[in-house]
Amino acid sequence: MSLGLARRKELQKRRSQRFWLLVRIIFFLAIVIGSSYFAFDTGQEIALRSVSYNEDKLQQQAAELEKMRVDLGNSKAELTKLHKLLPTRKIQDLMLVINQKAAAGITPERMTALIGGLSKDARCSDNSQTKRFVITTPVSQRQDSNVSFYRGLITVSGKGSPTLSENGNPEAWYDPSKPVTATFTLPGGEAQKTSGILPLYHSIIIKDKEYRFAIIPGKRSFADITVRNCAL
Repeated sequence: MSLGLARRKELQKRRSQRFWLLVRIIFFLAIVIGSSYFAFDTGQEIALRSVSYNEDKLQQQAAELEKMRVDLGNSKAELTKLHKLLPTRKIQDLMLVINQKAAAGITPERMTALIGGLSKDARCSDNSQTKRFVITTPVSQRQDSNVSFYRGLITVSGKGSPTLSENGNPEAWYDPSKPVTATFTLPGGEAQKTSGILPLYHSIIIKDKEYRFAIIPGKRSFADITVRNCAL
């Protein structure tokens, strides 16, 4: 009886050991499976977050790129607009002449009136008038010399610097290589002046007519002046 009892106890002990071994194995497998699932779930969540972050970043970059395109388009439009507003070389040359005339004492109001009266297609007469007049100097015997056009409508006179002799003494006639001042007297006594080395060019507007003058050197003491009239 003692031997049978001992055997049964031994069998029970072995069964108990196998049971607990199986429990440990199941527990271990549960831990491994649970850890694997947790790691997979965590990795998937991280991957989803990464995808979402990249999508947001891509959308942000796309929005920034679109904004840059719009800004670039606006900049090009502004640049084109600014380029159109900038004066051309011919307009710059005109501005230079206007500044020179302003420095010479011609008022902006007068220049505005003159330019404002111009039209795109000026109809000029084929007939021009050419006359000769004396350019006086401080040592000239004639201190008064002028020439008139259109029945006294415009009277022109001129003053210059005397020519110097070999000894450096001033002569009676003017030096065409030095500046000359031409005075244009209009009805009512208004006077317009232009100065410089010949040839000189000057334009006068009276009512609906523009009178274009050109003065060139002539024979000694003289200058030749030509005028054409144009309808505005």
